[in-house]
Amino acid sequence: MITPQELQRLLELLDVTHTDEIDCTEFLHRVAGYVERLEASGKLPPGYEDVAQHLEVCPECNEELEALYRALRG
Repeated sequence: MITPQELQRLLELLDVTHTDEIDCTEFLHRVAGYVERLEASGKLPPGYEDVAQHLEVCPECNEELEALYRALRG
């Protein structure tokens, strides 16, 4: 049985889902470039909108991003 909180989260994810999305594998291939450009400019780099959108819906890739930031900041 699905809980009301789980149902709410599913509805939130449906709201931010796009017809063309990258998967986790593609995210992992592109995350280093995303971080590099984001750090350099302080704003969403052009051409990385799909990476940012993936982060909105994928907690696992958010963890990967945080681990990358921790490694970079040492």
